[in-house]
Amino acid sequence: MNESMLWHADQDAGPLRTAVTEIHGGDGSLASFLDAVDAGRLWQMADRLPKSSEARAATGRAAREFARPQVRARLSRMVVSELVRRGRAHWELSWSDPARLRLPDGYEETLKQALDAVVEDVPDTRELRQLLARAQ
Repeated sequence: MNESMLWHADQDAGPLRTAVTEIHGGDGSLASFLDAVDAGRLWQMADRLPKSSEARAATGRAAREFARPQVRARLSRMVVSELVRRGRAHWELSWSDPARLRLPDGYEETLKQALDAVVEDVPDTRELRQLLARAQ
């Protein structure tokens, strides 16, 4: 089960990993992404992600507003993949509901805040880096 869900998470994060290597170089890993964000390249990477025709036509602040949820969702999948590989998260099966991601106690709200901070107009990777350091 975890392998299948991990595969899907990796597929969802794929375009962001590609954008990282195209814009910043490196291996497309989460660490490379965070380094690229710290180097001021978040919106360049966001510009490489798939877009609707409306998003393609947008410029400036409007373009960032279209890109922000796209980047956040794909980044979330990158982080989930990393946490699962480190044994810090897993999916729980249910007969009646979709599989649910289980994170360590205290991670869920912290993760949401950390992801939001990364995709702000002035990105901040500190919270996410701290969260990942705790997952070592």
